Amino acid sequence: MDQAEIINKDVNIVAFYFKNTARRLRCFPKCMEYDGKRIKFTETGLVHPTKKGQRMIHVFDMTDGTADYRLEFDAADLSWKLIAITDTQYASISPKFRTAHQF
Repeated sequence: MDQAEIINKDVNIVAFYFKNTARRLRCFPKCMEYDGKRIKFTETGLVHPTKKGQRMIHVFDMTDGTADYRLEFDAADLSWKLIAITDTQYASISPKFRTAHQF
């Protein structure tokens, strides 16, 4: 998450989806309310647990197709925090590298 805007604020996750992998049901955020907007995630990136002191924190890297979001779920108090947002609007592809299928 290069050049991320650090947010570090509590957010509401208003929708989840579940995935059953290796005989284990896992839960992922699907939609978040932040700054008066509802953000629907389209893809899940890395997910990993970590510890902060005695607390178990689950870190989620999510995207809505326009920006990347890093979220933390605190398993002790069941709260979500938006850690950072990274804008993924990159420079356009040079014409010499474009294919006929790109628009």
